[in-house]
Parts: sequence; structure tokens; C-alpha cells
Amino acid sequence: MRGIQKRVCLIVSMGNFERHMEENLNLAKEHGQHVFTLTGDGLVDIDEAQRIPVNILKLTTPELQVWSSMINEQIIELGIHSEDMVIFAVGQSFRGILPIGIMINHDLRIGA
Repeated sequence: MRGIQKRVCLIVSMGNFERHMEENLNLAKEHGQHVFTLTGDGLVDIDEAQRIPVNILKLTTPELQVWSSMINEQIIELGIHSEDMVIFAVGQSFRGILPIGIMINHDLRIGA
């Protein structure tokens, strides 16, 4: 493990997640006791269903606004606090941890 494991790891895609899906899921499990993919339908626990996360770079601004609001509402409903979670992002040339509350686009943040 590369660091302290958090209670929750949120997986987000910036493209090509499915190319190494099993490896990416295993890496995410190293970062969080519970792992959720951030899908177009919201948070999905990978122990219940392994779904490919939404590619946030392909969402339009209006889609991103609706999606990020939905995700943040679900985070609150689950009682997850920002200090209890980490975002594991996978892209074509990046795979690693992003800070909670990171700006995605046009002042939209996850976990903020």
C-alpha cells in the first residue's frame, strides 16, 4: 500500500479506465476500505457491481453540473466526510490520487 488507507475510495475516469479495469480496481482497493465508481447513475459500490466510471472529460458543462451535484448529494447521504475519502483517477497518461474538492471544470468540485 502506498499510503494510509481511507474509509472510502471514489474512482473517476479521465479515459481508458476499462483498458486495465481489474488492475485499476485492485489499486483502488489499496486506497479505500470501501470503493465506489462514479458512474453516470451516481455512486456504485464495486462489491455490488463492477461498473465503468463515467469519463468526466467527455461530459458537457450542464451534464457535469447535474452529475457533480448528484454525486455530492450521495456522498452526504452516505455520511462520508471529506477526511474519510480519497479520489482515485485513471486517465490515458495518469493514474493516481486527486485531492478531495478538486476543481473538475467551471468551479465544480467532488466532495466539496
